[in-house]
Formats: sequence, structure tokens, C-alpha cells
Amino acid sequence: MISKRRNSNPLISIVIPTLNGKKDIVKCLHFIRRLDYPNKNIEIIIWDNGSTDGTQEEISRIFAEMKKEGWNELNIIQSKVNLGGFTTRDELFKRINPNTDYVLNIDDDVFLPDNCLTVLIRSLQQNPGAGIIGPRTVYDSSPEVTAHGAGFVNLWVGRYSDIDTGSLVECDYVIGCCMLIKKEVISNIKGFDRDYYTSHAEVDFCLRAKKKGYKILYNPGIIVRHNVARGGTKTLERIYYLYRNKLLVIRKNATLLQKVTSFPLYTICWVPKMIMDSILFHRSIKLDEWLVMFKAVRHAIINRVGKVDL
Repeated sequence: MISKRRNSNPLISIVIPTLNGKKDIVKCLHFIRRLDYPNKNIEIIIWDNGSTDGTQEEISRIFAEMKKEGWNELNIIQSKVNLGGFTTRDELFKRINPNTDYVLNIDDDVFLPDNCLTVLIRSLQQNPGAGIIGPRTVYDSSPEVTAHGAGFVNLWVGRYSDIDTGSLVECDYVIGCCMLIKKEVISNIKGFDRDYYTSHAEVDFCLRAKKKGYKILYNPGIIVRHNVARGGTKTLERIYYLYRNKLLVIRKNATLLQKVTSFPLYTICWVPKMIMDSILFHRSIKLDEWLVMFKAVRHAIINRVGKVDL
């Protein structure tokens, strides 16, 4: 429950995982410093997953500047190993101020508009039952192109989709690179599921929140920039977790009857589509990608979870 005394400017914890992203995290913090929100009501916690490019030193330098500006709650946690995107976030959730009302979960390469917190908080406050909200995300290199909209999952056929609407809408999930979460939601559903390691853990998180009765909102009135390649990166590791975790979401959240329909459909329809997408993207046959895709599907079926050495 949010304190009535803090209703106008509730306490916010901004959590950011990073790894060798010095250039991006500097820019990310630059935009956070411009937020039209009282900095005394903001906590920032950054988890560095073992950077070797000077990221930690640069964050420490910027934090020293910010403290002179009146920012008080600034913390960097240094890890010697890479825990993965969502295991890291789950660790960050454990370290937020116990009095926090909302948690803004963002990637280190996300750049926020000045009114981001103000508008997203107001949207949650004006929609009873809402627990999570996300903005419209665009590519930093092509801000006219939407990268992520309102997310939907059809657990009957195993299909994921997103819609870029023009107004506030209720959906199944919002993308994890920028999502504002009521603290009580994190407490009630016990944070992110570490089985995912990375990719699609936010989908599972939102679906579990919906099962607890919370609404998931998408607000295109706030636009954030995300410094990622259009279409995403195509490393073997990313491909593995993308496809394994898509099925893992179904395995963990679908009913038995939904699994009976979605798993065969995934095998019959989506696996061939995965192969065709690979051929079209590379304009050639990439057997190493195909093998990783098949491994991803097999591991999802046998419930091989967490970090996997490929």
C-alpha cells in the first residue's frame, strides 16, 4: 500500500543491470538526471555483471557528480560473474529500499523522456487494479519505428504478438527493457523466475501478475528509446534463450489442455517457421543456428532451465 503522504511523489527505485556498456550507461544516467521528478524520492541501484571496459569507474564518477546535485540513494553492486539479465534483476529487487512504492526496471541502453515517471505513475494511480505499466519503445537509431508495443500471448497456439496502439490499453505483458512495477506486485509474486536466465522472463512475470489479479498496461503516450539493432541480435546464445524461453513460458503458464494444443502446434508450425526465418535472414543455410533451435525446443520440453553452456 502506498503511503497517502507520498501519493503525489511516491518513492521510486530504478534498477539497472549492465555489462560492458559504459557508453550506454553514461547516456542512460544523463537522461535519468533530467527526469521531472524529485531526485530525493528516487533510488538508483546498478548491478555490474563483471564489466572490463571501465563501466564501474565511470558509474562511480557520475554518481559522485549526482550526489552534489542532491541525489542521495545511489548504489553500484559489483559482481565478478555475469548472472544474466533477469537473475540480476531478481537480485536487484532484493536490494531496493523497503519503503519503495514503485520499481522502474530498465536496461542500461534505454533513454527516458523527462516526463516518464510522472506519466507512468499517474497512469497506474488512475487505473485501480493495475500493477505494471510499460511505455512505447522505439529504436534509438530509428525513433519513428516502434520496437515494442502492447504484448499478447495466445497460450492455446503458442503465439506471441504485440500491437502498437494509439492509446492506453490493457495487455498480457510489456517489454522488460522498461517497465514500472508496483512494489507490492514484486512482493506478491516473488520477483522474476530465475529459470529463464534471460529473455521472456518479463512475459512470465506479467502473466503471473495477471493470475494474481493485477492489470498490465501499455501507455504509448510515453516513448522511450532503446539502443538495440532492428530485428535484434542473432548470436547463438540469444537464439537459444529466445526459443527455449518462448516454450518455457507456455510450459509454466498454460493449462494442461492448452499445452496439449500448443506444444504440437509449436512443433508442426513454429519450428519450420524458425528455420525459414533463419534462411531469409542469412540468405543461406546456417546449420549451427538450426542445431541451437532444435536444442532449445528439446530443452524446453524436458525442462532444462537456467543458464546453459552451448
